[in-house]
Amino acid sequence: MNRNGRIELICGPMFSGKTTAMFARLVAAREAGFGTVAIKPALDSRYSQDEIVSHDGQKMTAAIVTAVQEIRAITVARSVVGIDEVHFFEESLIDMCSELADVGMRIIVAGVEIDHRGRPFEVVERLALTADTVTRLTAICRRCGAPARHSQRLMMCDDRIVVGGVGTYEPRCDRCFEPGL
Repeated sequence: MNRNGRIELICGPMFSGKTTAMFARLVAAREAGFGTVAIKPALDSRYSQDEIVSHDGQKMTAAIVTAVQEIRAITVARSVVGIDEVHFFEESLIDMCSELADVGMRIIVAGVEIDHRGRPFEVVERLALTADTVTRLTAICRRCGAPARHSQRLMMCDDRIVVGGVGTYEPRCDRCFEPGL
């Protein structure tokens, strides 16, 4: 790999601060004079249609995409790109991130690493292998207070992707996590 840019992955369970960490990096880059853009999948309409909103209420205007191929046009004339909720995207996102990093962009991606069944999201798993840096965050288990790396789904649903927040998911440690609930 001979790239001029870089890929930075921020991953962990829901409520671990992934989006807040991505915001901090984007704001620092903007304040340093770099052109930035935040991107989110259209599927994530929890708090806002045109903003990325963290669970702690921080907001950032975002470009909304329905497909990975839309990202290239959005990133023109930008040097730092933040992509939230990467686990909602198809695996072609990995190649897109690599292409953008190869032309000198800094790509900051954030997403949930492990699904509600305890299985890795493939796109995040593969991004971890491709990324120049990986930051794994934990939350606090809502049952016992231990470090949590799982997102416990609180409702019965077989779908792998269910968009939700407080009331739909909670962080759990390995001991308190109940896969497939």
